[in-house]
Amino acid sequence: MSEILKVNDVSFKYPAETELALKNVTLSCMKGEWLSVTGHNGSGKSTLAKLLNGLLLPDSGNVEVEGLFTTNMDELWEIRRRVGVVFQNPDNQFVGTSVRDDIAFGLENFGVPRDEMIRRIDESVKHVGMEQYLDQEPHLLSGGQKQRVAIAGILAQAPSIIILDEATSMLDPMGRKEVLETVRTLNKEKGITVISITHDLEEALHSDRVLVMNKGRVSALGAPSDIFSNTSLILDAGLDTPFSVKLSQKLREEGVPLTRDYLTQEELVKALWTLKSGS
Repeated sequence: MSEILKVNDVSFKYPAETELALKNVTLSCMKGEWLSVTGHNGSGKSTLAKLLNGLLLPDSGNVEVEGLFTTNMDELWEIRRRVGVVFQNPDNQFVGTSVRDDIAFGLENFGVPRDEMIRRIDESVKHVGMEQYLDQEPHLLSGGQKQRVAIAGILAQAPSIIILDEATSMLDPMGRKEVLETVRTLNKEKGITVISITHDLEEALHSDRVLVMNKGRVSALGAPSDIFSNTSLILDAGLDTPFSVKLSQKLREEGVPLTRDYLTQEELVKALWTLKSGS
């Protein structure tokens, strides 16, 4: 896989603050991968999300998206088309009186011709399973449906990367499942790169890689199995270990002969079933 996004030694400070929000952050994201960014509140993960599509600009270093730089004002508009962000509260993103109008608004801003606009709207709502709601008022939808409409609005702009900035944190379990399944399908079938800013470790477990932020710095970057099996790293970052890891450790303390910590409930259940079947 090739690199689609690079963050090169980026530091950033909010004007009213004395401390840097990000300190010499360097990372890369591969085309088609799902990268989860996690960390405690104030670790810098949401600041990083805003830097990735130019909503914020670095004080030093640079952010590169498919060869374009956010610090180049002539390239910033194209970067924002290629990097779509789904925020925590979908109501803050709606500007149209219907789902159709809301998706059309973004396309009009990018100067998409009408015939092409109609095609993109129809295609994007079909991808997120919301075609029957095109004429519905967005504020009447459920939380999960609202986020799927927000994703459709971004998808219509033909992005290379979708950033989920705590996009499921306000949803109930069903809404969270709807949104994650939708984005996972887009990731697998359309090859869209996904960067998920999240404090939900169970969600991060299913990523290709996990980036842990701590006090504005990159604390760790690697496969979920490597990250979440390192208990001291997780605790130092102000996070909690996943439930399945905790349970695996507790069961071993009680004498259950598990060979390792299991990251997901499915893996743990399978291991316990294997032990039971072999006894």
